[in-house]
Amino acid sequence: MIPESVRCAALFPPIDTPAPPPEHPFSQVERDGYTIGWLAGQDYGTAVPVSLGDVDAAVEDVRTVLRAQGRTRAGWLVAEAAEPAGLAERLLASGMTPWEGAPFEPRAAAMALVREPEGAAGVEAHPVESFEEFQAAFRVSFDAFDMPEEMRAGLEGQMATLWEMQQRYDDLRSFAALVDGEVVAGATILYGRNAAYLAGGYTRADMRGRGVYRALVRARWDAAVARGTPALTVTAGKMSRPILERLGFEIVGWVDALQDDLGGAPPV
Repeated sequence: MIPESVRCAALFPPIDTPAPPPEHPFSQVERDGYTIGWLAGQDYGTAVPVSLGDVDAAVEDVRTVLRAQGRTRAGWLVAEAAEPAGLAERLLASGMTPWEGAPFEPRAAAMALVREPEGAAGVEAHPVESFEEFQAAFRVSFDAFDMPEEMRAGLEGQMATLWEMQQRYDDLRSFAALVDGEVVAGATILYGRNAAYLAGGYTRADMRGRGVYRALVRARWDAAVARGTPALTVTAGKMSRPILERLGFEIVGWVDALQDDLGGAPPV
């Protein structure tokens, strides 16, 4: 039984999780019924709609904001529960296309867990303990998500700032998983009011199938319990969804990722 507050947190993460501080590389703008965000150094931004009154006006607003930030693409993350009903189909009919390639999948599951998951023997998973461990975990994601070179370069340039933010603010934490003392996977957690949101879970290809991802989920569950929010939410793609289901996560809805081409040159 997933509480309604946790279900909403899974479907619409920005309504449950705190906005990043002003100096964070990720910027977020709250609108009435939707959220716009963008990460420094990337060519795209995101829009997460909850309830849109005037769809066309919202689309134009997102375009205006992201173009002003030098973005050439907008990624719309549209939950089936978003209003008006059929919003994803309406946006597709207007000319948007399913998102292809990193960091999203065209269709993902909004999932939630409210009971203790199992861990994994032989894998050490914990919050990152140094900048070097943070870098090692982050870099695993480059190959795991098959990121293009320009995206990798942009993230490399943000690592020091992202690490510094984690030392100053405790709402976001990165985790690493080690096998035989070597970092082989990483993940993050964003603590919300009703649940902790799991983001960016990734495992080195040669280490898959050994319980590494499972160990990271368990470590973050323990952290969420310690914070007083014994619930996890996640937007799961096709690779992680079967693992999460085996751990007890339930699908509470589906999220379509759509791409809106904005034109122009990518940010420097």
